Amino acid sequence: MSIPPLFAEALRTKKKFGIGLMRQLSLAVYLRFSRCRLDFWEYYFFQVYLDCYPMPEKKRFAGWRREIRLDRAANTGPARKLANDKLLFYAHMAAHGAPQPKIMAVYSTSELDLPGGVPLRNEDDAVNYLRHSAHTPVFIKPLHGAHGRNAFSVGATTSDGRGLVLAYGETIGLQKFVTGLATHERGGWLLQERMNTDDRIARFSGHRLTSVRMIILLGPSGPELVSAVWKIPTGKNVTDNFSVGRTGNLIAGIDIDTGRIARMVQGVGWKIRTLTHHPNTGAELDTAGFINRRLPHWDATKGLCLEYAALFPDLHLQHWDIALTDRGPVILEINVEGGMRTHQIVQRRGIVGPGLAKFGV
Repeated sequence: MSIPPLFAEALRTKKKFGIGLMRQLSLAVYLRFSRCRLDFWEYYFFQVYLDCYPMPEKKRFAGWRREIRLDRAANTGPARKLANDKLLFYAHMAAHGAPQPKIMAVYSTSELDLPGGVPLRNEDDAVNYLRHSAHTPVFIKPLHGAHGRNAFSVGATTSDGRGLVLAYGETIGLQKFVTGLATHERGGWLLQERMNTDDRIARFSGHRLTSVRMIILLGPSGPELVSAVWKIPTGKNVTDNFSVGRTGNLIAGIDIDTGRIARMVQGVGWKIRTLTHHPNTGAELDTAGFINRRLPHWDATKGLCLEYAALFPDLHLQHWDIALTDRGPVILEINVEGGMRTHQIVQRRGIVGPGLAKFGV
C-alpha cells in the first residue's frame, strides 16, 4: 500500500476512533520492528490500533514477515516439497486412501504423471480431451499456483465441439482456451472433477464449492487444531480464496470445538463489513439450514484433518483446505505459509498463542 492510501486510512482512524496521528504512527512503528513484523497496512487491516487490544494481545498478531519466519522455523526438509507440489501431494494422499477430488487429467509438457489421470502432453491432447463432453464439468487449476489465481470452472463443450462453456454461461473458443493455458502457466495444469457443495450450504451461498482453512500444529503429543475459518465465494468468483479482502469473498470464524459459525465478514480495515446474509443469494446465515449455526460435517471435517496431518511429521505448522461437499469433507490441499492474516482479520485476535510462541519468532 502506498503512502496516500495509508494516510487516508490514518485520517479515517482519527475521525472514527479519536486516535491521533502521532499515536497511530508510534504504535505502527513499534509493531513493525517488534516480533509482530506488521506492515503499516497490516496495522490498519487488523485494526490493532483499537484500545480493545491490550499491548500483549497486539503483540500476538503476525504480519506476513512473521508468518514466513514461523513457517521456516516450523517446517524444514523435503516435506515442504510435498506441500508445494500438487501432484506429489495428491499421490501421497491417494496412497493413504484420503478422500480427495478425482484427478481426471494432467496437462504438462514434462513427464509428470499421476495414477488414474490422463496425461496430456501438448495442445492437441488437451483440445481433444476437452472436446468430449464426457470429460466435463471439470475444474482446472495450475499445478504450482496459489491464492486461487488462474483457476477455471468448465461446465460443458458447446454443441459444435469448438468452444467451452465456463462459469456463468461465458463461452470461449476451445483452441483459444487451451493455447492460453499453454502460454499463461508453464508449470502445467491439473484437471479435476468439479465437486458439488453440501445442500445446506448451497441454500446459503449457492452451488459453488466452499472450504474450511484449518491451521494445525504438530507436536510431540500429536496434531492440534489451532484455528479454522470458513471461506465463501461471492460474485462471479469460481474459488473461495479471500486474498486479504481483494476478491470480495467472505470469511467466517469457526469455533473449533463446536463448529459453530461466528462472525462473518467481507473486506478488511475500514472497508470491513460484518454480514448476516450472503450478498448474492440474500440467504440469512441463521435460517439457511444450519443447525444452531453449526457447519455440516464439522466433527468429520476436523477428524479428517487431524488424521492426515500426521502423514507430514516434518511439517509442524500446517494449513489445510477441506471442501464441504455433498459427500462429506474432501481434502483439497495442504499449504505452508497459509494465510494467517485471514484468521486474524475475522477472529479479531492475534494468532500467536503458546503453541506458536514456542518457535521463538
